Amino acid sequence: MTAPHRAHPFIRPGVSLMQRLPMSAKMIAMAAVLLLPLALAGALLIQSFWNDRATALRELSGLRVVQQVVDLAVPLQDHQGHVNMLLAGHAPSATGVEESRQRLRERITALDAAVQREAALGLSGEWEPIREELRKLIDASPQSQARSEWYAQHTDLLARLHKLAVVAGESSTLLLDPNTNVYYLVDLLVERLLPLMQATTHLRNEGGALLVQQSQGYSAELITNAVRLGGQTDFVDSRLIQMQERLDALERIGEAVPAVWEEVTGAAYAYTAITRSSMGSGILIADPVGHFQDGTEIQVDQHAFGQAMAERLEALLRGRAASYERQVVIVSVAAVLLLVILIYGMVAFYHATIDGLRQLNSVIERATEGDLTGEVHIAGTDEMAQMARKFQGMLNSLSAIVADVRSVSAVLGHMGQQLVHDSTQLSERTQAQAASLEEASANIREAAETVNRNSENVQEVSRVSARLHQQTEEASGLMQQTVRGMGTLQATSRKMNEIIGVIDSIAFQTNILALNAAVEAARAGEAGRGFAVVAAEVRNLAQRSQSAAGEVRQLIAESTGRVQSSVAEISSVNAVMDQLVQGIRDINARIDGMAVASNQQSAALKEVAQAMGQLDTVTYDNAAMVERTTKRSEELRAHTDDLDEAVHHMRLKNGTADVAMRLAQDALAHIRAMGYDQACEDFYRKDGPFIDRDLYVFVLDRQGTYRVMGADRAKTGTRVHDAPGIDADQFLHDAWDRADNGGGWVEYNIVNPLTGDVRGKSSFVLPINDELLVGCGAYRSEVKSR
Repeated sequence: MTAPHRAHPFIRPGVSLMQRLPMSAKMIAMAAVLLLPLALAGALLIQSFWNDRATALRELSGLRVVQQVVDLAVPLQDHQGHVNMLLAGHAPSATGVEESRQRLRERITALDAAVQREAALGLSGEWEPIREELRKLIDASPQSQARSEWYAQHTDLLARLHKLAVVAGESSTLLLDPNTNVYYLVDLLVERLLPLMQATTHLRNEGGALLVQQSQGYSAELITNAVRLGGQTDFVDSRLIQMQERLDALERIGEAVPAVWEEVTGAAYAYTAITRSSMGSGILIADPVGHFQDGTEIQVDQHAFGQAMAERLEALLRGRAASYERQVVIVSVAAVLLLVILIYGMVAFYHATIDGLRQLNSVIERATEGDLTGEVHIAGTDEMAQMARKFQGMLNSLSAIVADVRSVSAVLGHMGQQLVHDSTQLSERTQAQAASLEEASANIREAAETVNRNSENVQEVSRVSARLHQQTEEASGLMQQTVRGMGTLQATSRKMNEIIGVIDSIAFQTNILALNAAVEAARAGEAGRGFAVVAAEVRNLAQRSQSAAGEVRQLIAESTGRVQSSVAEISSVNAVMDQLVQGIRDINARIDGMAVASNQQSAALKEVAQAMGQLDTVTYDNAAMVERTTKRSEELRAHTDDLDEAVHHMRLKNGTADVAMRLAQDALAHIRAMGYDQACEDFYRKDGPFIDRDLYVFVLDRQGTYRVMGADRAKTGTRVHDAPGIDADQFLHDAWDRADNGGGWVEYNIVNPLTGDVRGKSSFVLPINDELLVGCGAYRSEVKSR
């Protein structure tokens, strides 16, 4: 049973025919019937049109050289005129000489470049001698030759330039063009314009020089030259007439005459008429500068006329070349249409046989080798097309799974490496902590023993302080008794002072009585003489008693002063003793408190020492656990490397996290090697090393502004908060937390611009400086769980 055709109905007849013919017959028949005639006819036609196009382009090359020759002739004619005027005696023409020389240098360079650019025309041999002569002419001093020699040299160079233009027209076939309007335009530009310009500038140059010489005085030679110059105006008129005839012929074939021609002819005829009527009659009364300027304006109009003709010529030749190009395109399209018939047969052949199978087999073979980027495109709804679509879906799913595996493996590998590093550091710190705890425990035990000894010493000090306090109390009591005894002594001194006062009073009264007795004895006379002696003795005794009482009073006063001083000193000592007693009482109370606190501290330190011993044991257990964790982390990382190695050789459609990490690291190294600005420009290059499938490099600041967005330059300057599907604040917090710690992975959700779906993404970020980080991320096939 024959399976029905599954190709398009329009192609089924071809499919049926191809199924009935052997492959060799089909190929030979299609090649013989279609390919060979098509190829031969197309090649001949295309070659013919292409040769015609090449001819038109070659003529354009010749036209460009002719234009440069005409442009060079203008400053050469100006240089001829200014040098002629200068040597005739017009000093201001020196400025014109220098200006024309500068323009000559520019035009020589331009023509030299044109000759080299159009090397196929073979003009170098004709141009190089002219170029050398022109350079010598420019570099020479105007006074180095006679005026006639200078003029003749310029005229010769102008003639050689005219010949160069003719040679360029001949070698490029521009002068041989069969087209009538092109022929007339070329004839005007090459054969007519340069002689007309030379004849006009000759009237200007010679006329200006003659007028300058006239200002120095008339001479027969001067008048003869003026008359001869007036006769040469006929040559200009004849050139104008010839060019007018050519232009009339152009008008008859429908070619428009440049508008500037009217100005050229009007000004030229007027110029020749004035020259003929004045100088031709031997009259030299015009202004030489004005005459020279009028000729220059005519020369400018003639040059503009030449440019207009050259532009028209260029337009005609370009139009012809474009026409040939269009004919080549038409023939090529016709050939392509015929080739479509052949392609139709080939498509029918492949539809009929093995095209779909070959596609599927090729993709399966590549997938077997680990390349999951293959695409199967089989149109239709038959089993082959359905199988191809299902296989393509399987490839896409497998590619996404492998990409996720590689991405997760890369993230886990990096995290495992960090975990091993952190576990190693934790182990080292735990061991160091265990050693420190052991040392601290020993120090605490020693401190407990020291506190215990201090407690015992404090208790002994407390006992000594108690005895000292008791003795101080007894001394204080004795001091108070002494103070009271000193008070009694002070009272006795006061009483003795009072007794001395009584004695002193008795002695004074006795002295008075003795004095009275003496007076009475004196009155009694001889009878009272014995009584007078007794009274005198009593008086002497009273005086000695008074004197002794005074001495006793003085001694008692001194003793009383000393007693008072001793009492004051003993009172001060008593006050100090009271303070000392109070201080010793306070010290005794505090030492008792210290003794109690030392006992409590000693008990607490014993408990701390016991707890430190237990903590030391736990710390050593933790250290052993950390070592086991480090070993298991290394084993996990090794298994992750094995997993990555198992799928690393596969080629995927999507970028993976390991490639993203490498791109981020390469981007940071590129910034440090090339500088920030140059590196940023490189990150945007679509064909550069920093864009790989859906992977791209980004640079972000702390405010969340993208300084670089490699996937789309237009998004540079936007903020993370503008991106849909992302928790911007959490992303910035995580990204800068990783960057501030030397770099790492950030997991988040964001809209994939290629699919428009929210997908998980793993980005590896590294710090550039305190304000910028660089990163690259790989999309996941699923949304990251919160």
